[in-house]
Amino acid sequence: MSAELTQEVSDRLKSDRYGWLTTVAKSGQPVPKLIWFYFDGTDLFVYTTPSAAKVAHVQRHPRVSLNLDSDGNGSGIIVIGGEARVDATDVDCRTDEPYWGKYAESAAQFGLTEAMADYSTRIKITIDKVWTTPTE
Repeated sequence: MSAELTQEVSDRLKSDRYGWLTTVAKSGQPVPKLIWFYFDGTDLFVYTTPSAAKVAHVQRHPRVSLNLDSDGNGSGIIVIGGEARVDATDVDCRTDEPYWGKYAESAAQFGLTEAMADYSTRIKITIDKVWTTPTE
C-alpha cells in the first residue's frame, strides 16, 4: 500500500534536511532520532551505522514514523508512517548520488565527510500513511 502525497508533502520530503525517525525498541518504547534522509519521489532512504539501535529496532518492529518540523507555530507539521526494512548493507552513502548531493555540503561543514563512510547500512521506508497540520 502506498499513500497519496500532496505536492506540499512531496516538496517538504525533498527539501527538508532533517527529520525525526521514530522506531520501536525491544521494550516497546518509541525512540525518536534526528536523521538525514532522502526521498526519491516514492520511498524514503536513511543511512546509518550497522550497529545503530535503529537497525535492530527496524528488524524487530518495522513500523516507523518520520516527523518533519513545523513552521515554528504548530502549523505545517508532516508525519509519515510506513514500513521500514534494511535495504542494503556494506554500502557507501557517499556514492548514492541523490543522497550525497543533498548532504555532502553539510557533512563537510560538520567535518563528517570521512566519517560518513561508516554509515553503510541503508534503511528503506515505504510510505503508507501521512498526517499533516494545516499551513497558515
